Parts: sequence; structure tokens; C-alpha cells
Amino acid sequence: MMRTIKKPALIAFFSAALAFSPASIGEAQTVEAGLVKLSDSTIEYISRGEGDPVVLLPAANLTVGYMDGLARELAKGGYRVVGINFRGSGKSVGPIKGITLETLADDVAGVMQALQLGPAHIVGNDFGNRVARLLAASHPDLARSVTLLSVSGRVEPKPDALKALDVVFNAKSSDADAIAAMPYLIANSADAGRDWALLKASRDLGAADIEKVASAATNPDDWWAPSGDAKYLILQGEDDLIAPPKNGAQLLKDAGDRATLVNVPRAGHLLPLEQPQATASHMIEFFKQLGG
Repeated sequence: MMRTIKKPALIAFFSAALAFSPASIGEAQTVEAGLVKLSDSTIEYISRGEGDPVVLLPAANLTVGYMDGLARELAKGGYRVVGINFRGSGKSVGPIKGITLETLADDVAGVMQALQLGPAHIVGNDFGNRVARLLAASHPDLARSVTLLSVSGRVEPKPDALKALDVVFNAKSSDADAIAAMPYLIANSADAGRDWALLKASRDLGAADIEKVASAATNPDDWWAPSGDAKYLILQGEDDLIAPPKNGAQLLKDAGDRATLVNVPRAGHLLPLEQPQATASHMIEFFKQLGG
């Protein structure tokens, strides 16, 4: 059933021309960041590029900043890319009492309505792809397609991978400890220091409580393969130790002909951070197949 929300209000924004890495020198893009006031939350967004809209939703305990490389590649490909931080992360705020994952999906829908983005390609990484699926099911008018990066939820990671995840997202961990744990999240251990620096800049552990409450209050069957007509692109890193690739295979089976599965070689759990160009390339090919 389609859900309705109160009319949102755009309350603030700023813009600047930014280049985020040496590879982007000469390719500076104008970035607009702003806040949207909803009925019981205020949600931050970051927008760049022009063209058909793509909405990025981050993994747990993170702002969307670690997906800058992916956003830049999509914008270069001719899309308007809008990253949205869940309540509790970045400048997004809202109450924790009584929330579910659908509450977070409604927050995203409110920002999309305020920016007049729909229908858009919805993209979620890890935790974010659970919200993406619920958004497409509850607000089908806003979802042109759904791209799921690093699907989890059916096949659990091994204990050592879970331990590494706890180290990376523990505020008391030293940089050395986090870098030592990063090979469980990425495929190329030689990139552990670089990728940790990018990930650390986007860590927002203040979101953990809100995301845990929302997840615990939502039946996993509600977000795993919800009904609807939205087409899914499932991108799984072949070397993902946190969300084993069998999760993507199971979702492909459960979603049927709505879904397309691509296993990306030499990629781990942080697929959009590790391989932004390859990730964007697969996504753009999928979008074009849908007529976008």
C-alpha cells in the first residue's frame, strides 16, 4: 500500500565546487547540501550533477560521505545524485521512540518530495538497501528502480568477520586496529590504510541506536523481498565476508524476474568505496536497460 506523508519543507542549503580526490582534479563538481524539515525529523541531503535522479542511502553507522566516489562517477555519467543521511547521522535528527525501518523510508521519501526527485533510481548499501526496498514498496511512485549493494540478512558472516566489523565501528579502536580489521571489509588488503581513512571520515556512531531500534522493530520478512513492481539490481562483491554473496543469490531467487544479480570480482563489502567506477558502470548499464 502506498504511504502518504505530510508536505516537507526545504529549510536550508549551501553549495560549493568540490573535487574530492587527486583523480577528480579538472572534474570539479558543484555540490549542494541542505536540510529538509519533515513532521518529526530534519533530514540532510547532499546533491550533485544534473539529469535523471539517483538517491544514495548509506550503510549503518555511516554518513553518505564514503560514497562520494560513486556519486562523482554517476554525476559524470549524466545523473543527478542525491545522498541522504538517516536520522542520527550527519546533520539529520529525529526521535527514536516508535520508529521502524519504514519510518526511515518515509524520511527519505519526504526529502525526495521536497526536492521533486521522483521517480528516481534508489541505491542502498548494506543497511541502506533494506530501507531502499521498503521505500520502493511503500512509495512506488518515487522508485524507478532499486540497486542493492552488499545484500545481507539471510546468510550470516563468520564470527571473525563480525569481530572485525565491531573493531572498525568501535570508537575506542586505534587506527592501527581498524586498519588491521579492514581486510574483512575490502578485497585488496593493500588498500586498507587508504580505505580506512575514507571510511573513518564518514563514521557516525551516533546513528547506531536509532538504526538498531528501527531494525529490531521491523520484521525481516517485510524488507527482504517486499511485493511491488520495482526492478532490482543486486551488486555483490565476490569477496564480501560481511554480506556473503549467497545472500544475493537467495534474494535473486525470492524476487524472481524483478531482479538482476551481478557478482563483482575483486570487491568486498565496501563495494562503492573500493570500486566506484565499476559500481557506477554496472548501475548505469542497468538504468539504460530500463530506459533511463
